[in-house]
Amino acid sequence: MKYFLIIDAGTSSVRAILFDTNGVQIDVSQQTWEHISIDGVSNSMGFDFEKNWGLITRCIKNVIKSSAIDSKSIVAISATSMREGIVLFDKNGNPIWAVANIDARASVEIAQIEQNYENVEKEFYDISGQTFALGALPRLLWLKNNSREIYDRVDKICMISDWILAKLCNVIGVEPSNAGTTGIFSLKQRDWQTFMANKIGIKDDIFPPCYESGTILGTITEDMASELSLYQDCKVVSGGGDTQMGAVGLGAIKIGQTAIIGGSFCQQVVNISHKTKPPED
Repeated sequence: MKYFLIIDAGTSSVRAILFDTNGVQIDVSQQTWEHISIDGVSNSMGFDFEKNWGLITRCIKNVIKSSAIDSKSIVAISATSMREGIVLFDKNGNPIWAVANIDARASVEIAQIEQNYENVEKEFYDISGQTFALGALPRLLWLKNNSREIYDRVDKICMISDWILAKLCNVIGVEPSNAGTTGIFSLKQRDWQTFMANKIGIKDDIFPPCYESGTILGTITEDMASELSLYQDCKVVSGGGDTQMGAVGLGAIKIGQTAIIGGSFCQQVVNISHKTKPPED
């Protein structure tokens, strides 16, 4: 029997879930994590990528041990995560700054953008489907305004599930269901819209390639294979947003179908036509 391993990085905990190739869940290991509230930074919710990677590896090792499978029978690994959480990398591919999904530190920057650029939120929303509230643009502007040393080192941006996969195979990329929540993204073109960053004075050259969910990014690195007791030929596969992947797993994929996904938050997903326009104010 062959197996798939999924890392699900939610708001309050992370899980390693083992499935067989028929989609049957074999085992799961879970660890609770806490996000960082920074002194003097109101509504901050930093993501501790160093500590949290340790929790992820613990989940992987635990699920392999408790399931008693041969780890070499795991043929592919992927990841889902909370949406809106972002990770920033330096030019050497090292993570240097990250926030969880509900980080809301950038309220001043949102007001600054709205004051300096008339109707820009609506302009960007019509393309990205994302408001500024938890988007990446205000957070990047916050970093530029408040931590210039880190901002100047930023070379790439990705989402938390993408960071997990980058740790495994050294490929930094994003996929649409998560990257779309940055607000620097076109739902129609399914790719970055760098003019948005340029317009408000944020770096416009930090956006990695976009890969559709299910794309094989590569294989696990030799170091990671050794650390996690995984076979080095194990494929690393692009994942997606946790709610969206949950809806797919439930089979709610056709127009008109609805799913309710429960966790730290409960979300109702309704599939509508791409031609549906947002309600007027």
